[in-house]
Formats: sequence, structure tokens, C-alpha cells
Amino acid sequence: MIANVASHVQDYTFWNYDGVGTLLPASWVAAWSTYAEMSDSTWAKAFHAAGGRYAVAYTDPNLFYTSSNYTDPGNYPSNAFGHGSNGVRTHRPEGPGTAYYLLPNSSGSKSGYQGITQNIAAGGGFNYIYADGVNDTLADSLYHFTPTPVEITTNAQYVSGMKALFSASALPVIVNGYMNGSPITNEQYVGASNVGAMFGESCFSTYSNTIVGSQWLDMANALLYTTSRGTPAICGARDTLSDTRAGRIYWLASWWLTYDSNHSVALELVSSSSAVYLFPEEMLVPTNPLQTAASNDIADLRSSTGAYIRQFGDCYYDRIPWGACAAIVNPTSSSVGMPSAASGYHHALALNLYNLFEGGAASLTTSVPGSLSPGSAAVLFK
Repeated sequence: MIANVASHVQDYTFWNYDGVGTLLPASWVAAWSTYAEMSDSTWAKAFHAAGGRYAVAYTDPNLFYTSSNYTDPGNYPSNAFGHGSNGVRTHRPEGPGTAYYLLPNSSGSKSGYQGITQNIAAGGGFNYIYADGVNDTLADSLYHFTPTPVEITTNAQYVSGMKALFSASALPVIVNGYMNGSPITNEQYVGASNVGAMFGESCFSTYSNTIVGSQWLDMANALLYTTSRGTPAICGARDTLSDTRAGRIYWLASWWLTYDSNHSVALELVSSSSAVYLFPEEMLVPTNPLQTAASNDIADLRSSTGAYIRQFGDCYYDRIPWGACAAIVNPTSSSVGMPSAASGYHHALALNLYNLFEGGAASLTTSVPGSLSPGSAAVLFK
């Protein structure tokens, strides 16, 4: 065991939020997560009392939801809401209720959102505000909303309005701004006032598929763009298949290609037998990278076979040395050969189906692939 190596990479999870992680002790969550999103300040204070680092509160600055048994917090004046040319509020059906569109370029939205964040901060315990549903275009923000609001018409109005909302927040904001991995979205918000981190909830994988091609390239480059500018980048895997192991290795290897020990944050929204979003591969900590891609150019790590590879001089599992390791990814729709450097590695990462709380564990196998099928990856050890 090595004293100066962390027991896990920086990671993000949910605890006592929307039915997730309700059975986890605060001490366990504090030990195994860096960021934890939770429902109220009572849990945030318990998280910190147990040694937890960053507690996160949820908000959605673009909509106001109401139903027969629930209404979102916030004191929003009428000028905060979008209206069609007929005077009807811009809205869409949302579950049993209705979501109303909030104009980011409105002073009423800014004051209303600021009030929400002030109330969260006053409750104590929270370090960050999570801002859901942030976009870089007006059209994306209006997904399924009707009628089209007349008060906002351009992307520039939308982006500048969102930046104004974030700057007014009482706590730094984690922006859910690249679900689809667009570097353009990151370029809009990275470095903006009061933006504390960027968040991608479908990073390198969707609910049932790994992501390949240009979208994979965009995701990798979005992460590189963010971390190279000193902003934490939260990369969220998605997987609801009955066997998640191959998808988790693909996500892990893809993420390691972009990994920055100071600013890369892991998130696995992956199914298992209980609602716990922490997995044993997060206990793998790669150090001493032998190659690093330039900002916004993952192509630097592409080998002659078409696979992408990044090697690390020292890697640890739960602070135990596992030797040198390498992440190798095939983000294409065709099979590719292994890079020549792979011949120096003789063990491959293996996972079980369990999350970390259930007894999930990583191990090594001598079954090293000779090629990679489309949308697959390997994490190799010497």
C-alpha cells in the first residue's frame, strides 16, 4: 500500500437523492466519493461531518415545474416566463404536471434563481449548485416547449443569459452542459464567472450502447478542452444492460485517454442490483502518464492500427501497486488491431457485475485480446 496515492480517483455520486443511495451510511459515501449530490442540507451536513468533501444541490434554471402535489421552489415574477405571440406561457407536459420555460435573459429569472441558490446556501452544508439542462443553443433549450417565446430569439441571448444566472448564484455552479460531448458547449461556459465544473451525463456511452465515431471524438476533445483550462470535467457513463462489464471498461479506457489527475471526475450512472453509482474501477488510479493528448486533440493518441492508446508508468488499485498499465480504445465501427505497444502487456482488467457497496471488485486476467471489435476497449497491465 502506498501512502501518498488516493484510494480512488475523483468521482461523483448521488446520495439520498430521488431514491438513490438511501441505504448508504454517510461514512461510506464520504470515504468513496469526492462529489455527492443530495436532496437537502441535512444530508449535506451529515456528509461533511463524516469527512465528505463536496456536497451538491440540484437546480434547473431553465424551467419551473408545477403539478397537483408539487411546485418547484423559487419566487419568479411574470417577466421570468417565456410567452408566445398569443400571450400564452411557453410550456410542455412533464409527468403529471407542467414545466414552464424560464427566460435566461430576463431580470426576473436572474433574481428568482439567485433567491433559490441563496436559500440553498443559507441551509448550510452545500459547496456547489448543479444546473441541469444547460445548452449552447436556444433551440435545444426549447426542446418540446410551445409556443415559441417572443422575448428571446438568438443563441447569444440564451448563452449570455445563462452566464448571468450562474454569476448570480450564491454558490459555484456545476453546469450540465455537454451531455452530447460538444466542445462548442464547453467553449461557451468554461471559464465563465462562477462556473465550478462541467458535467456530462452520457459520456462515451448511452443507456445501451457505447459511443463511437465523431461523437466519441467530440466527447474526448470536450474533456481535454475543459481540464486543460483548469476546470473539473465530470464524465458520466450510462449503462442499463444486464451485463455492464464491457461497457464499463470501454468508458474507463476512453476516460483514461483524457485523464487529468487534478480535474478529471468519474461518474457511472450504471445499473446494478441496488441504486448505488460507485464502482470498483474507480479505485484504479493511473499515475505517471507516458503520453498526453494536446488540448482539444485526442488524435494525438491514435495509433497506426486505428486504436487509441495511452500508457501510464504506475497504476494502483485501492492504493495497492498494480504496475504499469495502458488504456486502449477502438471508437470506430470496424474491428482494429492492437497497437504494437500492447505486446508489452500480459494482463487485462476484469470486472464483476456489482457496485462497490455490494462487493464489486476488479481483478486481472491473462486473457489479453489480439484485436478490438467495434466500440470496445481494454485496460492492460504488465
